[in-house]
Amino acid sequence: MSGIPFPPSAGAAPRYKTVVGTDQAANTEVSDAVPAGKWWWVIAVTVQLVQGATQTPLPALQFDDGTNTFGFYPGSTTAMTAATTAQFSWAIDGPLTGLIGTSPAIQSVGPLGNYIILPPGGHIKTLTAGLGANSNYGAPIYYVCEFSI
Repeated sequence: MSGIPFPPSAGAAPRYKTVVGTDQAANTEVSDAVPAGKWWWVIAVTVQLVQGATQTPLPALQFDDGTNTFGFYPGSTTAMTAATTAQFSWAIDGPLTGLIGTSPAIQSVGPLGNYIILPPGGHIKTLTAGLGANSNYGAPIYYVCEFSI
């Protein structure tokens, strides 16, 4: 794993894992935090967004510590249309695409920076232009390399 900047004072050996985040209520952004005593190197994120009859959302992904933003990544080059469902995914070195496919199999991919390493309490969340009462994210899935301190 040469070239990967490990967090200071890393304890146990790092391990790759899939983490299912919180399934928020409608009209609420995705928001999850890195557990206490852990550091996460974020490799990929995916989440489904169901859109009702009126809004045309355009998701983006943000990483922060509650004060400082570490990264902001668009999820698509085009907004969703009303009454559709789409899977938004972000990955290291992923391309930035528009919405591809037809409902219910619409997908979009966005890039992540190579070294998004979040400290304990760091946040992974969406910021969605056009989010509204008819917008509903499912539970996000994070693929991370976790370090214990």
